[in-house]
Amino acid sequence: MWVMPVTTNAAHDIPVLIAPWVAAHPGVTVRVTVLDWESGWNKITAAAASRRGPDLLELGTTWMPAIAAMGGLEPLSAAQLAQVGNGAAYYPQLWKTTQVLGRPGTYGLPWYADLRAAFYRTDVFRQAGVDPVRAFADWESFRAALRRINGITVGGRRIGALAYAGKNDWNVVHNLAPWIWNAGGDMLTADARHSALDTPQALRAIDFYSQLAVEGLVPSNALEKDSDILEGAWVGGDYGVIFSGPWLMRRIFEAPAGSIVREHFDVAPYPAGPHGHATFFGGSNLAIFKGSRHKAEAWDLVKYLGGAQAQVRLSLLSSMMPARIDAANDPAWTSRHPAFAKLTAIAADGRAYPPIPAWGPLETVYTKHLGQLAELASGIGDKYSEAAMHALVADTVSEANKVLEEAD
Repeated sequence: MWVMPVTTNAAHDIPVLIAPWVAAHPGVTVRVTVLDWESGWNKITAAAASRRGPDLLELGTTWMPAIAAMGGLEPLSAAQLAQVGNGAAYYPQLWKTTQVLGRPGTYGLPWYADLRAAFYRTDVFRQAGVDPVRAFADWESFRAALRRINGITVGGRRIGALAYAGKNDWNVVHNLAPWIWNAGGDMLTADARHSALDTPQALRAIDFYSQLAVEGLVPSNALEKDSDILEGAWVGGDYGVIFSGPWLMRRIFEAPAGSIVREHFDVAPYPAGPHGHATFFGGSNLAIFKGSRHKAEAWDLVKYLGGAQAQVRLSLLSSMMPARIDAANDPAWTSRHPAFAKLTAIAADGRAYPPIPAWGPLETVYTKHLGQLAELASGIGDKYSEAAMHALVADTVSEANKVLEEAD
């Protein structure tokens, strides 16, 4: 079994998670190998090409269509799908990531969810006289709230309004996508064959997001850092707002007792744009490797890990949100802290990318080009202007369309 580091010590925690299943299958030994996100893609694609790999594996939701299209995964049979109610227990947006757009077949089960939301300092908002409900109501009220908290001193520390990462971050696309969706735009055209970043709606969102930095509501040094560093700085008390995922809860809880942020934080959905307040919904799925010699046992373990009880247990170990609707509403998850219940509520507006095989190289193009928005917004090189932003997006769309054409 190949997995990613879903917990801080997955090599220990995953065997603990599957221990009840192993105890019920005394003739089966499960060897768990923990990959890492940086090199995992190359190892998995090499295994898919050679048909030499594990019996089952974890795949990021955006990776699964590509590995399935390579023929590296065993499609689930009608009987297997019937055993899991044809996916009815899972969030529909996550269930679609187990398939390949425009092709028949389902290749696994959703395991856990990556959901983005706003994490904010309640003490900072209170001192600035900002009502959080109003602050996250829409784009303009959000910008007004950032202006009021920017630069105030709380607990002897000057607060930067918003932490969002710059060009060196792997979350560039995930951070920007909700703003584009909420403006009525999209990452791809309806047929998923062309980039849609140059539509008026997408350009409006990119401009709004960039202007937050141009105005100074994002400290310029934040634009030089990645999400991991900024999340640590937010937990340390440097910023008022950060958009992140449920894993941030683990970092908050690991902060020393009496930590200001640990005692004074909450979560909220993305501010509503002209067309709603969707958020990025991703995570990981479990699949059976095409070359597996133990497919029956692998399916039984995938089914176990896809069950409500196992998903709740994983969420308690990892702080990642369950991919099942019933597990995400289980009191063991929602009652840990009010923020967990709010994350579950926000999931109703979760949205996944189209499950196309070309998403991996496409996201690489998007990340490379859109990451340059941080430099533009911070004044490095050319001064920010709508024309300069449009030119950058035009280059992004041109290269992205080449990737999509080659994959067609």
